[in-house]
Amino acid sequence: MSNRMLKSAALAAATAWLLAGTAYADQTVIKFWDNQQTESGLSVFQQEAVKRFEAENPDIKVEVTTIPYPEYQQRLLTAVQAGNGPDVSTVDQIWNSAFAVAGAIQPLDDLAKQAGIKAETFFPGAWESANYNGQLWGIPFNVDVWFFAFVNKKLFQDAGVDPASIVTWQGLEAAAPKLTDKSKGQFAIGLTGNKSEYPVGMSDSFIYSNGGSVLDDSGKCVLTSKEAQEGLAFYKKMADYAPAGILNAPNEPMRELFLNGTLAIELWPALEQPTLDKSKIDWDLYAAFAPEGKKPVGMFGGWNLVLYKASKNQEAAWKFIQFMTREDVNGDVVDLIPANVNAAKAFLQKSRRKPDMILDHLNNAKPRPLSPRYLEVSEVQQNMMQKILSGTPIADATAEACTAIDALK
Repeated sequence: MSNRMLKSAALAAATAWLLAGTAYADQTVIKFWDNQQTESGLSVFQQEAVKRFEAENPDIKVEVTTIPYPEYQQRLLTAVQAGNGPDVSTVDQIWNSAFAVAGAIQPLDDLAKQAGIKAETFFPGAWESANYNGQLWGIPFNVDVWFFAFVNKKLFQDAGVDPASIVTWQGLEAAAPKLTDKSKGQFAIGLTGNKSEYPVGMSDSFIYSNGGSVLDDSGKCVLTSKEAQEGLAFYKKMADYAPAGILNAPNEPMRELFLNGTLAIELWPALEQPTLDKSKIDWDLYAAFAPEGKKPVGMFGGWNLVLYKASKNQEAAWKFIQFMTREDVNGDVVDLIPANVNAAKAFLQKSRRKPDMILDHLNNAKPRPLSPRYLEVSEVQQNMMQKILSGTPIADATAEACTAIDALK
């Protein structure tokens, strides 16, 4: 190669390097925080989503921070208060209103309207979880329903019980004694009563399925209503057919009992299907449970994407939120179920049993109480469930719970 050619090649390389440096310098960098999905951090699905977003938006770079769930909320709040929080993050549905009241996140009504983002794009309960005091504070990202009734088909066959019968309270009550044989260590249903979110979520589903609520639209406790007390009474009745010691038992042992073939019904979200597909259990699932003539209403869980008020890159961060919840993207980037209904339809058809039933249950599900002090409401409910399962009359336990919840205002 001649000296002239060498000089030209060197000049071209230097020019390319300078241009690349200029392009990077011109990029807007947004910080995205997420709950840690795997041991290595961000799930492979979301890693690919970030790459895809950056390819579509070469002027934006996404810096990702993942934090284990037990630390996540406090780390977010601390960072925001210190002025070094993210531009955009996932938040658990039960945190959304607290972040709104704290003034940490931006209301999205105007941005959503300009972008054509509408309530009907998402599952009703998921959209409800992102709204508080008449404003939209997040965009639903992923969802699931606590709970579906997963059944061990062999145990039902041995007991001469049709699994489809348990979708009503009456059918479940009739089936439970036949599915329980304590001498063999076999139990009908995996209810829990320890101090955790599980018995709260389970009992909420029983209450919702009977037409009751935990809080009314004004935020007042309504656990003393007839519908709520009937739901709690049925929960307590079914606890007689659960493994012993549920006051201290977390959900994990119930999971193990189901997997080892000694529990007939376990209450799980749909995300457990891949695990069960790898097991030796011959299983099926149903949307559980409701009184005769009523429809089962599960408790929604999931995550919303929020935009932080202190962000200096709100336009780029908003682009990222729109991208992650887009119909052609949302189904490829979640570990749960897409919150975008059309994306969820395709996702469920591809990867879940009984997709139509799951979709119907998702459309019917309700979020947990939309209170900025939800964690304290939950603790009151946990104490209430412990008392009910220990023998305190339901009327007394719910009256005490409502006094405590209403005092939180």
